[in-house]
Amino acid sequence: MIAYLQGKLIRNNIEYIVIQVGGIGYKVYIPSSLQQTLPQIGGEVELHTYHYVREDNISLYGFNNVETLELFEQLLDVSKIGPKVALSILSTMPAKEFKLAIVNSQINTLKEIKGIGNKTAKRLILELQEKIDLDNILDNDSIDVVSGDSRMEDAVQALISLGYKQGDATKAVAKVIREDKEMVVEDIIKNALLHLS
Repeated sequence: MIAYLQGKLIRNNIEYIVIQVGGIGYKVYIPSSLQQTLPQIGGEVELHTYHYVREDNISLYGFNNVETLELFEQLLDVSKIGPKVALSILSTMPAKEFKLAIVNSQINTLKEIKGIGNKTAKRLILELQEKIDLDNILDNDSIDVVSGDSRMEDAVQALISLGYKQGDATKAVAKVIREDKEMVVEDIIKNALLHLS
């Protein structure tokens, strides 16, 4: 299993690149968003890779960070999503934006991705919504607030029970706690409702 490559870029095509590592050239498919950040031919490249193995296909897919690689792996777990569609998703929008679209059930945003129709968008939301880690897609200030704060969890659960989406509820609660770190849960909920209305 090839999980990481570091070597010299020797070919750069639209859909894939070739990296020379120890005298061997590895053909690696990458999202088009990564193409813009590559060095000139001969430059050094580092990629986190997914080694895709099927009876009729053995391929490498490369990403510039672990977060994008993990999202690619999650996408492959969704029924009827193969590596080409997963790569198309990651080429169309940043991982953070895609995760927020999933958490907030934004079907129309997902349908803007080539190869994603209404049914596939709904399937992505259904199968990924519970797997998306909200802590990793909020901004850094929100993450500081979220970590280890039971008031946050209690307030978010209360808002979800009132019918708000998890992503919206988490962002509103994080904003309130940032403004007043001493606030009790009941007041956090009240103030978050003001942000949400």
